[in-house]
Formats: sequence, C-alpha cells, structure tokens
Amino acid sequence: MTKFEELNQIYTKAEKDFKDYRWKCLEMAVKLGMGLADYLECDYDEIQYYRPPDKEGEAIEAHPRDALLIDTDTAWHYGMGVNLYVENDKDNPAMTYIFDLALKKDNGNFDIRLVKEKKEFSIDPNKPEDFNPFYEFIYNIIKNRFEQELTKFLKHKSFEHFPEYG
Repeated sequence: MTKFEELNQIYTKAEKDFKDYRWKCLEMAVKLGMGLADYLECDYDEIQYYRPPDKEGEAIEAHPRDALLIDTDTAWHYGMGVNLYVENDKDNPAMTYIFDLALKKDNGNFDIRLVKEKKEFSIDPNKPEDFNPFYEFIYNIIKNRFEQELTKFLKHKSFEHFPEYG
C-alpha cells in the first residue's frame, strides 16, 4: 500500500466514524423527542425540532437530521419544542415552547445540556429510568413559565412576555 492509499484509507475511516457518531446522536435526539411525547402523553407530532437560532435569533423548524448542528464545544446543538394549545382549540397550536439543547455522546452515555437553564443530564440510552429526570425538568420549566410568568413580569422580575400580546 502506498502512503497515498494509506491516507485515503485513514480518511475513509475518519469520515465513517464521524457519520456513525452523528447518526448515534441523531437517533438519541429523536429518542428524546419520542420519549418526551410519551411522558407528556401526547402525540409525537406535538414535538418539533429546530435549527439553532441564527444571527437574528430565529430558530427554524427542521427535520431532526437538519436541526442538529455541531458547534465548537463539540456538542450537537438543536432546539426541541412542544406545541401548546389554548384549551378547546386543538386545531392550531397557540405557540410552540422551544428549549435549546446541546447533545454529546460520552462513552456509552449521552450528555444533554439545556443551554439557557444551564442544566445538564447524563443519560444511558439503555436505561429508561435515566430519561425521566430530563423529562420532568422540561415539564416543570414549561409549567412554571406559564403559572408564574405574569406575576414575575408585573413585578419586573422577568422580561418574558406572551408574544401574542406584543
């Protein structure tokens, strides 16, 4: 084998290793979304995936394979959202609550970080019980946001607001 052939062989292996790594992370992102739907007792259609926000801060809805982008921290960044509805109006989501995630495979586990909340989870994909703290945290983030946000906003302790009110 020539040195050139050896370099091509090494490159081919590196390319395959990276694609395999990306695929395992993508599978985990989908598994997290499906599990969240099960945890929330909703259809998987209510879970959305987004590319990370662009320079203008816009997150664009995308298929999971297009949503995950690797960043300089070596984690795959993407947004996951849950469609929310005003009671009795199940035809159109009133909003999608989006949270930013960073996902990285570390040995057999996956490290999942909620970027804005600065909360990290290590999940063994073969242990269903490892997923529940992540799902509970997401549920509580959304629940607390809407149960407490008006009070926090009126007391000037939050700058969040409901988009439909301007």
